[in-house]
Amino acid sequence: MINPIFRLLLIAALLAPNLAFADAEQAHVQFCWAMGKFDHTIYFAEIENREDRQASFDTLLEISGIDHHAVKCRTSDSATHRLARAELLKNWRASEFEIVNTTFLSDLDY
Repeated sequence: MINPIFRLLLIAALLAPNLAFADAEQAHVQFCWAMGKFDHTIYFAEIENREDRQASFDTLLEISGIDHHAVKCRTSDSATHRLARAELLKNWRASEFEIVNTTFLSDLDY
């Protein structure tokens, strides 16, 4: 049996690949998530057409006192993001993990 955390990370890595954008004007979405080490929670945030927010997301978790595994981020076009996000959330909801959307808080500049 595959460890649930490993399974979720594997699915996330396969569904939300980093994409090279041929057109700088093309809409893109960054989707970041991390799994809590001790609280069985998945924290995530997403931002469209902005600079890399991985450091801000990681800092938010740290100053909130949340012990977590490494932050993972993927950037993709809007259509790919919607499909990957829907699949990730479906899998996360089917797991034992709680899901916390930190998008609003993660957009603050820490």
